[in-house]
Amino acid sequence: AKAISATNFESEGREWTQAARVRTETPQPRMITDPKHQEEAIKLLKQAPMFLACKDDHLRKLVKDMERVDFHKGDVLCKQGDPQDRAFFIAEGQIRRERMVNDRTHQVMDTFGNSEPDQYGNRKIAIGVLHVLTRDPSFAEAKCMSQGHLYALSSEALNRHLLSDAILATNIVHSLSVEVRRQSNHVRWLMRTPLLEQRAKKTNVIAVSIAASVESFYRSGLNAAMNAKLSGQWGKLFPNMHIQMPARILYINGFKGLRQYLDLSVKPEEFSNPTAVRLAAVVAPGIVMTPLSSILEASNAGHMNPEPITSRWMRGISWRMVREIIFGIGLNQMSDYWEERIPHQLVEAEPLRNALGSLIAGVCSGYLSHIPHNLSTLKLMTPSKTYLEHLSSLVAQSESRVPNTIPPAARRTVATVFAILFPRAVMIRTAQIVGSFVILNGTINALKYVELPTSIPTAF
Repeated sequence: AKAISATNFESEGREWTQAARVRTETPQPRMITDPKHQEEAIKLLKQAPMFLACKDDHLRKLVKDMERVDFHKGDVLCKQGDPQDRAFFIAEGQIRRERMVNDRTHQVMDTFGNSEPDQYGNRKIAIGVLHVLTRDPSFAEAKCMSQGHLYALSSEALNRHLLSDAILATNIVHSLSVEVRRQSNHVRWLMRTPLLEQRAKKTNVIAVSIAASVESFYRSGLNAAMNAKLSGQWGKLFPNMHIQMPARILYINGFKGLRQYLDLSVKPEEFSNPTAVRLAAVVAPGIVMTPLSSILEASNAGHMNPEPITSRWMRGISWRMVREIIFGIGLNQMSDYWEERIPHQLVEAEPLRNALGSLIAGVCSGYLSHIPHNLSTLKLMTPSKTYLEHLSSLVAQSESRVPNTIPPAARRTVATVFAILFPRAVMIRTAQIVGSFVILNGTINALKYVELPTSIPTAF
């Protein structure tokens, strides 16, 4: 098979481009002459909002000017912004639509190709019907996710039938009026990209570095408070900042840069198990950044662990890796996930949506990463004890919070539940992560429109 960047085929005297396929044959659209195919096309048209009120006799005339097209996985039916010269009605197979907004790719609704309405009443078998009449720019890119076939209606054919068939034109106007009323009763934001499929924003190294510099002081102060809560002994609020700040700049750039690099380089759809590949790409930045995180943590623990920092940074590294994976997912995918899902009727301003998305992700990540953080920190400060001994000490500390009404035999069990589900210093840890996410994502988002000379793609 020979790789080709675009396959052109002629229909009604005009060129239709189908991009990025690897195969030896060129699929050709065919005019619908088979009565069975005509009936299938009519059924699909009647499921599209534009033709709901149209009669079969008028649709039967229309489908004779439509085309049947076989598609394969990887075919691109239309690209965002290109003229929508055809509407597509999917009979078999799955199509995914992706729209670029603010330098980030979003999936638009769910995968198309289902004949049954979804929870909002959408019949996800038609693409481009609201843009085809005057060849308006396509709303989103439509990419084939499997093999199948569809029926295509050209703008020229639709306009010709509208001019020659007044009843068809009236019924289409009626259908669209019904659709507008229905849509007004279901106000919603259509961007719903799954967590593991969130796409990276274009991020500037200088913007990330500025954000990390500011956040390093906030993080250091909260870390000192959290360590004091765990150990009962206060250290300096901003120790070894000549080490902490450069390490933090590299650390945050690593998370953002690795995410963008993996997003550009790894194509999960090309593997037999895309979900596993996406999961590996999501956790990889946390694993890679663990050594840098360990240096940062060791800088804050000199008052409790007198070992030189060259040895101290390895203490607690296994649980710290778990924490960093959670942190990386929260900072990257989860922040974007929640930002995408904040209702636009509640919050329209992009900076506020970004802050709220970071806040929700920070709460989730702070809570989930707290036990790994406590265990790694205690191991760092007291390396002579095992992880199990440190966990036992956390449980013992929680026994003072168990109500006296609990029988003595059950107190240890309740204390264990408290230590895991309601751990010590969880509010400080959550505040630290929330603040870090808001500072980092907010600063990066605020600086994205500033003309800065260096961008992350050029760093790899």
